[in-house]
Amino acid sequence: MGTKAENIAEWVCSMSYDKIPKNVIEMGKQQLLGMLGACFAGSTTIGGQIILETIMNYNSRPEATIFPSGSKTSVLNALYTNCAFSMGLDYDDYLLTTHTGTSAYSIPLALGEKLDISGKEYLTCMIIGNEVMGRVGLSIYPPGEGQQQSFIHLAGGAVIASRLLGLSEKEITHALGIAFYQAPITIPVGFFGPHSKFLTASIPAKIGVESAYLAKNGFIGARAIFEDPQGFNKFFSEANYENVVDSDLGKAWATLTLSFKCYPGCAYVDSIADTIFKILDKVKKTGKTLNYQEIESIKISNSLLSAMMDDMSRPFTNLEELKRVQSPVALNFYQPYNVAVILIDQKLTPEQFTVERFLDPTVHELAQKVKIAPDLGFSGKSAQIVPYGDISAPDFHLGQWDFSQWKMYCGCKVLIRMKTGEKWSAKVEIPTGAAGGKLYPMEKKFTQEAKSVGISDSQIEKAIQTINELEKHKIRDLVEFLIVN
Repeated sequence: MGTKAENIAEWVCSMSYDKIPKNVIEMGKQQLLGMLGACFAGSTTIGGQIILETIMNYNSRPEATIFPSGSKTSVLNALYTNCAFSMGLDYDDYLLTTHTGTSAYSIPLALGEKLDISGKEYLTCMIIGNEVMGRVGLSIYPPGEGQQQSFIHLAGGAVIASRLLGLSEKEITHALGIAFYQAPITIPVGFFGPHSKFLTASIPAKIGVESAYLAKNGFIGARAIFEDPQGFNKFFSEANYENVVDSDLGKAWATLTLSFKCYPGCAYVDSIADTIFKILDKVKKTGKTLNYQEIESIKISNSLLSAMMDDMSRPFTNLEELKRVQSPVALNFYQPYNVAVILIDQKLTPEQFTVERFLDPTVHELAQKVKIAPDLGFSGKSAQIVPYGDISAPDFHLGQWDFSQWKMYCGCKVLIRMKTGEKWSAKVEIPTGAAGGKLYPMEKKFTQEAKSVGISDSQIEKAIQTINELEKHKIRDLVEFLIVN
């Protein structure tokens, strides 16, 4: 047995498309569709537009494409930008304790376009990224908010780029050692409100890719970067879970735990949206309509973690602050805004996070009627999503968990009291699209967001067909269908 990094490197070199189970491959295709949808949506925001303008002012070598504008720039700048777009509205997928999708899809898309890779190799690289990043994130306790585990994208950048650049096992080991030498962390005040949150995955993903290029040219990193007494895990984690970093690679597929988002916002926002839509359906079936102006109060019962996230975002959600930053980032975490805008607009899409919409005083007036109540039952179920007690066992390995049966409990109950005394309520345990919940084909999300940025119906149809048959294509075949003509 080698070091953790050496074992990862050996697996990355030995992995091939034919060794990946079909259901894992299909999850990868859904992930690509969903992340492209998130990318399109994020590109329309002010933060996204500033990033694009900045990157294009670099006048870099035209190696890869930024979506959906079709602008050409260097590989590093393309993955940086596409990664940022998909992070911007918290519209990205997640697995285990982490959000791997932003870099898992964007790195092989940019570098793969330059190198003219096959669709099979693209899927292989994306899934390799998921598997390694998921394990690195799981090895750190407490896990914090999933996206704030930004360091995982160092691993994604290092292993995906190393694979595509043809690095040896020894060189991949060094790439990981270089990448994790200065592992980044996010600072909450920059995460919950301003544009800076867009860069959560972009910066470490770029460092990871650069590390692979350096290792290819002979640069040396620490071989035992994860488990050394002075290594990454000892520095970042309060518990000794480093055994999962390289556990059962190629046997236990973390990609099967992917949860997909059909609404922009943190996972618990998805549950809230599902619950309110259930209420609206109930009202409709009675032949009535729910007039938001007649609402007396709204109570949201969900997990303690959801309430904590709400508290952390609240300072950045008042109208004065929103006018200052011109950013919807905090609102993707803030329950009262999402409740109010859904009840008024009766939908939750990126349209509800434009500057014009989130500065509407009417939405914020209704949001003041929302009260958050942490619920022990929902909190208990959320705490059971990842059985950390298992990991602490000395002989634990990930193959002991059945990832195909993963359930992303993120439940909530909504109670709406009308001024007339009438009450409406509903409950959701697992949000639509999440692991263990109701399926939501990512073709729908891709289509919705592609149309919103002006991609034609014929391009959308061809893009979906190409992705669903990606094994038959090269990645450059897909690029032309992702650009606004």
